[in-house]
Amino acid sequence: MVSATLLAIIVLGTMQYFTLSRWQVEKGIRSQLAWANMASRMEKAIDLGYSSLQDSLPETSVPLTLNGIQGYRTTIVTAVDDSSDGYAPTDTSIPDYFDVTVKFAWFTPDNVTDSLSCSFSEERSWTY
Repeated sequence: MVSATLLAIIVLGTMQYFTLSRWQVEKGIRSQLAWANMASRMEKAIDLGYSSLQDSLPETSVPLTLNGIQGYRTTIVTAVDDSSDGYAPTDTSIPDYFDVTVKFAWFTPDNVTDSLSCSFSEERSWTY
């Protein structure tokens, strides 16, 4: 009876370990898929060019199926006027740069797990 109880405890512990390991591997795969998709979106931003970012890039909760799993991508473009060359109305080059953020959510649009941000300007090109 004692050995059967000990064996049951060992088997349950081992099963929990393998379940947790499988969950971590699946989470890693989802993260790699999300980052590849977000990097692709940033490449599109570079291809569009500075003047087209605000009109062509934003999107909200676009459904995607990656590796058979439902995901949602959101791209936010924010115009920024920094203080280095003054503020409006004296600053004539508004916006000074755009912050582009790509967020990726799995299963539901609110379950954001990964995000990537980048700044684009005409003078400084782009930086992560």
